[in-house]
Amino acid sequence: MDKNTISGFGLLMLLLVGYILYNQNAETKSQAQVTKDSIENAKKHPPMAAKMIDTTSLAANGVVDTSLLVAKEELTTIENNDVIVTLTNKGAFAKKILLKKFKTHDGKPLFLFDGDKNSIDYGFKSTTGNIIHTKAETFTTTLSADKKSIAFANENMNITYTLEDEGYMMAIKAVPVSADKTTPISMDWSAQSLLTEHDLTTQQQYTQYCTNTEKDGVEIIDIKDKETKDIKDPINWLSFKQHYFNTTLIPDAKIISLTKVTAESKADTVAKTLSTMNANMTLQNGSSLDFRMFVGPNDYRLLKTYNKDLEEMIPLSYGIFGFVKYINKWIILPIFYGLSKFFTSFGIVILLLTFILRLLMSPFTYKSYVSSAKMKALKPELDELKEKHGDDKQAYGVDQMKLYREAGVNPLGGCLPALLQLPVFFALLSFFPQSIELRQSKFLWAKDLSTYDSIYDLPFSIPFYGDHISLFTILFVITSLVLALYSMNTNMGADQSNPMMKYLPFIMPVMFLGIFNKLSASLTFYYFVSNVITLALQFVIQQWIIDPEKIHAQIKAKRSAPPKENKLMKKMMEMQQQQQQMKKK
Repeated sequence: MDKNTISGFGLLMLLLVGYILYNQNAETKSQAQVTKDSIENAKKHPPMAAKMIDTTSLAANGVVDTSLLVAKEELTTIENNDVIVTLTNKGAFAKKILLKKFKTHDGKPLFLFDGDKNSIDYGFKSTTGNIIHTKAETFTTTLSADKKSIAFANENMNITYTLEDEGYMMAIKAVPVSADKTTPISMDWSAQSLLTEHDLTTQQQYTQYCTNTEKDGVEIIDIKDKETKDIKDPINWLSFKQHYFNTTLIPDAKIISLTKVTAESKADTVAKTLSTMNANMTLQNGSSLDFRMFVGPNDYRLLKTYNKDLEEMIPLSYGIFGFVKYINKWIILPIFYGLSKFFTSFGIVILLLTFILRLLMSPFTYKSYVSSAKMKALKPELDELKEKHGDDKQAYGVDQMKLYREAGVNPLGGCLPALLQLPVFFALLSFFPQSIELRQSKFLWAKDLSTYDSIYDLPFSIPFYGDHISLFTILFVITSLVLALYSMNTNMGADQSNPMMKYLPFIMPVMFLGIFNKLSASLTFYYFVSNVITLALQFVIQQWIIDPEKIHAQIKAKRSAPPKENKLMKKMMEMQQQQQQMKKK
């Protein structure tokens, strides 16, 4: 989220414009020399399979137009079992990357990036005093026999790209041949993300860039409009992250000393582009600049295998609920991945995950239902107290707490399961939308569990609701209303005189109708199943497990015995007595 003030933003724009003008000026001054060097280099090192233009055909009145003596662009691919990388001899960088095992939402080949806005440009001062930018250079190419490695070379820079037999990690080795060792080297990395998912809004929401520095660790920055960040600490890695994929630059050593990152969110549904990022880095001058670049999915388990904290770019918690990250790491993830080993349908995995989580919370749920049953057993006596005190709510409250204390009833006992479910609620709210395993996974009528399930697309958009109808959301809302009604009928000891407390359980599900309609089907399916399990548990426990006569006997025995000291109940009684005394004054 852009937190700059208007004045700060204006100053930032001035600095950016000055930076661009400075670069343009520097490039203009050296353009003549760059062109001359490129022509000479092209003569000495013609690109593999590239034909130079015949100079005799360019002669006019005996003069050769040397500006046309430029080699044609030549694209070469390297690949392994997972990716195909297409590189150009004009600048020696990857122009597009195809992920073999993934498709776009409409079934087309999925390109991580594609186009001229994706490049790596090394800039340095040569030993002859010239300013070199590799993006403007032409290179000869040498492709390895296994087509997993390619070497680019000219008189100024040698660059090699190498893929492993499988996986998404690519090694980059750059050797500045003609660099002046006394001056730093710059590296300008530009990247552009593409539209790959069905829901544009959600993909924009999860388009981010991530940094991992020695000082601050992993930081995730949402790209809203235009974001700029100056990083003055050594970088462990820098990532341009989409919803389910990322491109991450990982230096093998602490060679990046200063970085300026500029990212902009600007969706173009025609060009199928989403956002852009540019990172201008200052590198320590050396004989070799070694990097690795990850170009693949946001797979938590896969990223964790690299031991670089890359998995931290997948946010398993947010803001004040940061602690739920540990619920995801220690409970949700092990159960989810364990179940996925045995079941190919992730709908079944979510169903079983729901049962297991509810089973873990069942002891607290049982105590809650016992507390509700005790309060129900005390209803006749509570009714007598209401009749006795009439409109004097303070006096009624004091006697009510006294009655609860004598019977050993905790009026807050029914709140415990709800409080325990909140962390799980927020944990799953973070986990499900980030899980690439659910991407394009079908279940029942849901075509993709990673996005909302739509049984009907509306020809218009309803405010606070959307332009589609999610059936899982409707089922969740209906079961929530039934659950609220059932709980109200079974908890007869609750005070129904407060209209807000009386109708709040019915208001919340209606609000959820608009909020959950846009969430992923995996999430709404989980909450629907959770509600069904809760209803079933309540019915079974109330009908066959909890014995009202036994509860009455326990209350009677409790009231005849000396009451145990309950600090919370004692405090509540003292407060109500104080309020009653103040009212009498």
